[in-house]
Amino acid sequence: MIKNFLRYIFLYFKLIQGYFYDFKLYYKFSGTKAEDTAIKLAGKIIREYHVIEKGLTMPEIRLGFGENMILSLCCDCEKYIAIYGDGEEQVQHAVGVIFEYKRYHDEHNYSLDKEVIAAIGKLKIKAQQISESWQKNATKDEYFKYAEAPFHLFSSSRSSVRNYTSEEVPMEKIMSILKLSQNTPSVCNRQPWRTYVYADKNQIGKILEIQGGTRGFGHLANKLILITGELGVFAGTQERNQVFISGGMYTMNILFAFHYHKIAACCLNCGTSPKKDRQLRSLCKVKESEVFIAMVICGIPPEKFMITGSKRYDFTKTNMKIGD
Repeated sequence: MIKNFLRYIFLYFKLIQGYFYDFKLYYKFSGTKAEDTAIKLAGKIIREYHVIEKGLTMPEIRLGFGENMILSLCCDCEKYIAIYGDGEEQVQHAVGVIFEYKRYHDEHNYSLDKEVIAAIGKLKIKAQQISESWQKNATKDEYFKYAEAPFHLFSSSRSSVRNYTSEEVPMEKIMSILKLSQNTPSVCNRQPWRTYVYADKNQIGKILEIQGGTRGFGHLANKLILITGELGVFAGTQERNQVFISGGMYTMNILFAFHYHKIAACCLNCGTSPKKDRQLRSLCKVKESEVFIAMVICGIPPEKFMITGSKRYDFTKTNMKIGD
């Protein structure tokens, strides 16, 4: 009994040590405390411009949306250019999105707030060489053109779609998608992923209200798939984050499977506060031993719809070392 007790105490403190190590890294290098490096500020700018991109691709675009976000984005882009220069491709894209936002409202004869117009005008002076961006127009046939093509064409043709018709997605299709996704590799074949499928519109609405990131399109979702990870199959300090890696890989397989079956989908994050975590567990009937990985909403897209630009970094930016 004493040996077991001591072993338990040892493991307990090893876990605390591991999570404290994670805490120190995250607190030091994330943008939680401040955007005091080029990487942190660029990360904030990407988060902000993507909100505007999504707004520009909504099924029904609300004129005047996101003015406070535009003010913040203008300020952050100006700050980045002043400190680090204008060579960062994501900042260039952010400026282009701001100009696209202004053009769209001008074309629809909508008068933006004077403060917003002034902020955009000030930025334009400092970034004259940057052109406005354009979100992508798509047709249903074009979007699924490479759904059964070789992987290099297939994978690059998939994007998040936030516009769905009222056409039903058959549950048999959902089951086929989940079965296809089961081929995801996982550490020591432990397959920790668990999926919950929701079809009731009322329940989907309640879940998305807590999730909080689907304003303007969530009500169109035909089905919602919740992906969780089972902690029980892992052990030890070294595996404390493995559930999220395996769960993330499974989620990507689900997104590819949706595209293969010609159903549009959008992945939603499950980064929640403890309060939201408890609310979702109760509403979704998720076991206490499982953690949230992601949500995927889906539906049949209309004949024509919009897709966000979602600027990708150049290959050399994200591949730090290749070979010796």
